[in-house]
Amino acid sequence: RQSLRMHRACLLLSAVAVRGFHSVPPPQRQPAVARSPQRRAVALASGAAAASATAAEARLLELLSGTEGRGAAMTADEDAEVHRLATELEADSTSGATNDSPLLPGRWRVLYQGKPGGDRTEFFSLESWRKYLSGDGPSPIQNLVSGSSTVSRLYQVVELSEGGEAGRINNVVDLSPRAVIAIEAQLVGKPSPSRLGFRFSGGRVLVRTLWNATLNLPYPVPFALLGDNAKGWLQSDYLSPSLRLSRGNKGSLFVLVPEPHPDDPELEALLQPPPPPPRRAAAASLTKEPVLICPAQFGTEADYAELVAALEARGHPVGVAPLVFTDWLQILKSIPTPEYWRADLSPDQALPFYYKAIEAGAAALRNEYPGRKVQLLAHSIGGWISRAYLGQLPAEERSATFSALATLGTPHAPPPEGFFRTIDQTRGLLRFVEERYPGAFHPELRYLTVGSRAQRGALPGGGAGLVGGALAYASYLPLGGEGGVEGDGITPLRCAHLDGAEQREVEAYHIAFVPGSGTRLLGCRWYGSPDVVGEWADFLR
Repeated sequence: RQSLRMHRACLLLSAVAVRGFHSVPPPQRQPAVARSPQRRAVALASGAAAASATAAEARLLELLSGTEGRGAAMTADEDAEVHRLATELEADSTSGATNDSPLLPGRWRVLYQGKPGGDRTEFFSLESWRKYLSGDGPSPIQNLVSGSSTVSRLYQVVELSEGGEAGRINNVVDLSPRAVIAIEAQLVGKPSPSRLGFRFSGGRVLVRTLWNATLNLPYPVPFALLGDNAKGWLQSDYLSPSLRLSRGNKGSLFVLVPEPHPDDPELEALLQPPPPPPRRAAAASLTKEPVLICPAQFGTEADYAELVAALEARGHPVGVAPLVFTDWLQILKSIPTPEYWRADLSPDQALPFYYKAIEAGAAALRNEYPGRKVQLLAHSIGGWISRAYLGQLPAEERSATFSALATLGTPHAPPPEGFFRTIDQTRGLLRFVEERYPGAFHPELRYLTVGSRAQRGALPGGGAGLVGGALAYASYLPLGGEGGVEGDGITPLRCAHLDGAEQREVEAYHIAFVPGSGTRLLGCRWYGSPDVVGEWADFLR
């Protein structure tokens, strides 16, 4: 009897769980419904179609497993079988409107790319280029890359429109661990329920180069000038959890499989749109003495946005000496002079444009913040040029305008006597400065020199990183007479300090950008990185 009561309680709980707390009607026997022959036939046909699709998927994936170059190395018979299976799957597809499928967004690895009949797009074929330029064929450059066996992975990353953000397709060529190439296409509509329209908008080449950093280069194709050749569509008529079949407007078939994780997450993360630039600090918060940044060779204001933001966050008004890339071409005028060939140049002769930029930058800060003296913050060769500039000023003007000089990675010591002096890269300019204004020369100014030992110079095979070590060796040798020493990758530590100055060492590299180009070394820890700034910026008042 107790067992019977337990059984009834379980039935009641089950009914409550399914129906909620409502009255439970007594169970009624439902009349049996006979399945018609037509319904049985539909069910059987549906099961047979699903089984056929599964078999075709398996055969297609088996055919493409282990092939090199995404079909480029297949025989004509194998290529024809790929297209036959793809056509069969598309004809029997029950995928519906794939544009709305939750399966479509995400990362898809390209197993195959090609046109029916074995028609190949060859890079060195004039006919391939004619078709491409007339809008009738795919890009020979992209097909050269996609068909290369040296490319380990080729992805399509589909991001549909969401939250007001425009959708995009990133075509990613994975050459990790050294590089990733991404060609971006913005989605521009859905011409049909299974077709996405797009326009190629740009691309990036990310190359792991040196100093634990990634060089971010623009993809070298001007899509904005290609007109309709930059437009296209991608139609996906077959979509399952394990396979996607898409066809492009140039006639290519793409066979893709989902791949949830990239080979190199760190590199692919850099393909995301960059964050917006930091906001400039409110004027009311800039209560400390102003800072004027004196750039490295070819450096411009845009190169120092990261450093400007870090210093403003600490309360400093900041300006950058107004130099442009072409200003440096004025140095060429000194090449025909005897002083240049004797390595006996003077800054007054070769660098008046830089003097004018410091003067203009300091005047702008003094006008905006009257009563405050300017602190010079000089990067790389901007350090010894600033020393030369300060030295030629009248003492009264210097002490009234400036309060400090801080240098980051500046080579202060001239090359040693002998052979290295004859190949002096500054053609005597650095020797001129050191002989006339040695050390912390002006007693009314505070001096700080910042250097690094992040990179040891080494010849190839020396164990210090092939590119970083060799570049450092080639830079340190003519500056200090020894290549196998420590420094920031460009300036050896032994050259970075001035006698009588406050001296600091940080773990940082010389630079995180290609001066004047807008190209940055992503992930490079340099003197201006926010965490490094905190190691020396307390010197500034």
